[in-house]
Amino acid sequence: MNYSLLHFHPVYVGLQTYKIVFANSMFVSSLSRTLLWSLALVAGGNAIGVVIAAFIFFIDNGRIRTVFTSIFIYPLAISSAAAAVIWTWLFNINTGINTVLGALHLPTPLWLDSPATAFPSLILVSLWMYSGIGSIFYLAAFQNTNKSTIESARIDSSGPFRILVRVLLPNAKNAFIVSTAILFLFAIRIFSLSYVSLGLNPFTETAVLNMYFDYETEYFSEASVVSIILVVIATAVVIPYALFGLKRWMKSD
Repeated sequence: MNYSLLHFHPVYVGLQTYKIVFANSMFVSSLSRTLLWSLALVAGGNAIGVVIAAFIFFIDNGRIRTVFTSIFIYPLAISSAAAAVIWTWLFNINTGINTVLGALHLPTPLWLDSPATAFPSLILVSLWMYSGIGSIFYLAAFQNTNKSTIESARIDSSGPFRILVRVLLPNAKNAFIVSTAILFLFAIRIFSLSYVSLGLNPFTETAVLNMYFDYETEYFSEASVVSIILVVIATAVVIPYALFGLKRWMKSD
């Protein structure tokens, strides 16, 4: 339907709005950026999650393990807007991280102040925020691994890395499935982090920000189409993962 303040009478236009949206270079670039962000967060979040989970798993002292678990999952308790404010200050080229890097005679990136580094900088912040999700699922999978198998590996003089690769990770496939699906959903819906940090910046604009811009400028039909496209993409990724995980769970029973 074509409806806005400029078109008071709704008119059925079929798929014409989809053609208009996909012909818009801003939408195409924002969607590409969203998918790239999703890929980076899924890959990086899973990798960092495994490292964090393994680090916590091999700590023998229960109290220390609890402390580190709290530290690594703490970013999940911070809202995206608050995290954006914190990291905008940390990325300030005059008063933030660069003061420490400069004192150590290390390179001082422009972070959010350069089109080339703004988008990667926001990806780094999202990894800091959401990697704890992956670590929770992997740690749960590691702790559910048969203890006798781990003890047998230790008797055979296997170190932590060998136990991780040969014993723990093969039993963490379900954790990978769930972590991947959730990280993808978080990535595809990112809004506050990018908007609070840089506003409607063409170098960091995601598909959700593009939808917000269309809505605020009263292009309601285009905003609706963008939202439908995002829902379809999320569904196409999550449902197959969910079905695959359910199939594995039923087989294991």
